[in-house]
Amino acid sequence: MYRESDLKFLQDIFARNSSDIAILYGQRSYGLSGIVSDFIKDKDCLFYRAGAFSLDMQRRLFVQEFHDQTKFPIFINDDYDKLLSSYINDDSGKKKLVVFDDFHYLLKEERTFINFLSSLLSRHTNKGRAMFLLVSNDISWVENDMIKMIGNRSSEISGVIKLKEFTATEFSQRFPEMPLADMIGIYSFFGGQCGYYDAISAGSKTRDIIINSLEKWNNDDPDPAVMLPSDIREPLLYNTVLINMADGPVKLATLSERTGTDPAKLSVYLKHLIRDGIVEKMTSAKVGNPANTQKGMYRIKEPLTKFYYRFVMPHLSSLAVLGAERFYRRYVENDLNAFIDEGYPLLCMEHIRQLAQNHQLNFRLSSVEEYHDKDNAIDFVVIAAGGSAIACKCSYSASHMSYRDYEKVVETVRKNKINCDNIWLFATGGFDQKLTMTEAMTPGLKLIEGKDQKLR
Repeated sequence: MYRESDLKFLQDIFARNSSDIAILYGQRSYGLSGIVSDFIKDKDCLFYRAGAFSLDMQRRLFVQEFHDQTKFPIFINDDYDKLLSSYINDDSGKKKLVVFDDFHYLLKEERTFINFLSSLLSRHTNKGRAMFLLVSNDISWVENDMIKMIGNRSSEISGVIKLKEFTATEFSQRFPEMPLADMIGIYSFFGGQCGYYDAISAGSKTRDIIINSLEKWNNDDPDPAVMLPSDIREPLLYNTVLINMADGPVKLATLSERTGTDPAKLSVYLKHLIRDGIVEKMTSAKVGNPANTQKGMYRIKEPLTKFYYRFVMPHLSSLAVLGAERFYRRYVENDLNAFIDEGYPLLCMEHIRQLAQNHQLNFRLSSVEEYHDKDNAIDFVVIAAGGSAIACKCSYSASHMSYRDYEKVVETVRKNKINCDNIWLFATGGFDQKLTMTEAMTPGLKLIEGKDQKLR
């Protein structure tokens, strides 16, 4: 599954009466392979997925793939120029599509490759038309090294698409009939990784989705979208770091103690994990006194990755012995609500953005940002255009949110000197009687039950 607008963007480029180069990149779990597969359907297409090979081996493998797909005659010493020219300039008169998947392997070894493609197209504009689609899941490389490599030739690229994760709203819109509890549970498990949504239907249950994933991890090699990138060095150390991060946000010093790794060396590991989109350094909204917010905290970015390192990797032996369903009952079931609790604020934040988009707020929204106070009393803040904030607290797993939770938010607002006149509380289990009565007497207090959250 992917955004139809991304596919349409590529289709529009291909429909042009010109020769073009386009770049498509992002995590494969964001639908990268799916959009490529659907895009090449019904087109005269040459597809090559590059690999970590020497220049000579890469060329030889391309030559063989070229012959297998086109049936054109080849010679062992044929180069890219000759082969692609013959493909583009046949007598069909159709615009050709050439896809280089994992093209970072080509460009890392052959830095002039995009220059070559650009020159090739310009030489054959009047003879044949083609679109080169360059695909990569190496996000950091595309956004940093590639730009430096191609320099001024970047102006010759017709379009660039970066695939992004689905928001909770987009997820719920894909499954409008799904009960709210399962929508929250499944999104908190898969997150925005829409490449996994094809296995979901409106009737899917959180428990069944997790057990199916456990069965896959037990029967197959771990999914590379969940595990580390295939080219990462020292995977044993990275796995150790991630297992020790899986229980929640952690400071560098604490992580160093847990892993027995020198802080300077550990800092390098974290930079690599951040580069690969596996870990992120937490940031807090800049409201109130910054001295009272948590700083230097790191966490695993994707919920599915966090789930794997929290529940599965430390118990791989038990998964093999128990099987998926018994494993779920022993290791996951009792702690699942606490796991979903950590992702629930993201859905509440999305609820606010959806209200703003639908013009259902009585103020102009500036931003919705996470807030990490030292007492963990506030989950996020809603910032109005004038700078005032709304402090928000969320609860998924509790049977109800209590008046004491409200008091903690009030105290944190006061102590942290947040410019805040309103407090909004979100709870799927409802609120205790005292808190409900307090809402009736407190203009700035708003209680939002899960059933009232608008994500559709």
